[in-house]
Amino acid sequence: MDRISNLPIDLKHKILCKLSIKEAVRTTVLSRSWKHSCDMLPHLVFDDRCCVSYVNEDEKTKRKRETKFYHIVDQVLSLQENNTSLVTFKLSHRNEHVGTQHIDRWIRHLSRTSVRVVALKQWRGSLYHVSSRLFSCRDLQHLEFFGCSLKIPSSFEGFGKLSSLDIQKSTIEEGGLEKLISCCPLLETLIVINCDGIAHLSIDAPNLKYLDIAGAFEYLNIENSLNLWYVGISQLEASGSFKNLLTYLVQLSCLKRLKIQGYFLQRVLYSLDEELPKPNLCLKYLCLCICLTSVHEIIAAIHILRSLPALEDLELSVRQGDGPAFPPGGINSWLNENQNWDKFSQLKRVKVASFSAGARSEVDFIKYLLLSSPALQELEITARKPDPAIGKSESLLDDFQKCKFTKLRVVILSGISGVESEIGLVTFLLRCSPRLQKMTIQPGSISSYCEREVFRELLNLRSASRRAVIEYLDPMTESESQSESESESESDSDSDSD
Repeated sequence: MDRISNLPIDLKHKILCKLSIKEAVRTTVLSRSWKHSCDMLPHLVFDDRCCVSYVNEDEKTKRKRETKFYHIVDQVLSLQENNTSLVTFKLSHRNEHVGTQHIDRWIRHLSRTSVRVVALKQWRGSLYHVSSRLFSCRDLQHLEFFGCSLKIPSSFEGFGKLSSLDIQKSTIEEGGLEKLISCCPLLETLIVINCDGIAHLSIDAPNLKYLDIAGAFEYLNIENSLNLWYVGISQLEASGSFKNLLTYLVQLSCLKRLKIQGYFLQRVLYSLDEELPKPNLCLKYLCLCICLTSVHEIIAAIHILRSLPALEDLELSVRQGDGPAFPPGGINSWLNENQNWDKFSQLKRVKVASFSAGARSEVDFIKYLLLSSPALQELEITARKPDPAIGKSESLLDDFQKCKFTKLRVVILSGISGVESEIGLVTFLLRCSPRLQKMTIQPGSISSYCEREVFRELLNLRSASRRAVIEYLDPMTESESQSESESESESDSDSDSD
């Protein structure tokens, strides 16, 4: 007995959905009972797996492969004429530019269905100008654009069921995004990353829960969005007006995760010269891109931290920049004058990227953060390449007798190059952490790491904790170092979306 062929139709569709479209279509020639197996597929995903590309292929082979891709999409859609259960249509061919006339033809077909999820991704070549017919798909719940150009039709009446909108690397007419948002009353997720034509953006979405935006905004405002639980904002240029926006966000009662990247903190400085009027008792995760040589940014960051008494996870991405700096001697004296400020009593995990142990202001701020976090358990630091212009910093060992990190259990240090200031930081953390359980050290690339000398010095370091285990990982390869720096730069300009 052919047990697979006799399975219930809905179960066979679930099996086919696990295959690529190319493999699913092939099942139609297995036998007579499989002839119509693809007629009612709920999810159609057309990506690179449809047609395999080859290195150094000639122009004729390339055109043949493109024609084959178009033929596959046309063939599959032709089988869906009576498909009332079509849920998803995704087009994402990374290797080739997909012609506008072909996409228009496929959208024309979709407009006659009750499709709920549409994703159009144009990875290569010119932007795809989205057909106006797409805006007549009234049952859409998720809409995704990449490499597209959008113009909202004047006859557009809205997507009454749309809950998720994702637009990246696309263009949209000025005011078009606001119109689109206002016509989606059930919108819960909004992602707008690196889009042209959006200099001024005002978001008014009462049901919005997840917001991730990145761009060079001149004006940005959010209102009537009290249900937000995640907000990620990245300002890519050192300009723009965002007065009172951060104050509004921090006071949202449902907000649990806040990510501030790029130059956004710099642009909201002067609205944070004083304490925020109301603490947020729910926010548990904060990610900040900050310049630790800037007086105003440090003060603003501390005001934000003080307004988040429930904060458990903090990520800092250190940005190099100009601005009003502290006088020689670092920020230590200023921080000592403000030690009467409240402690960050719930902070358990701190992660710092692009950190320099040779920059005294950065070291002083991290030390202040550690001393102000009595519940801190995990510390992860990724070092950036040492700057020869910084010179030798003051030793931290003079402070170790008055510093005790009694809860610190795990320390991870990666990207270190073995300079004296980094050895001093490792020594300082070992001597000040009586309950440390594990310290993991991974040096940077071999070319910047004096392996033998640094290992000899690290092996002789003593720890205040008898149970501490020091683990040394192999030096990062060149590709790992490059990917690490790329991820740090992307964190300054992009969004992470789950």
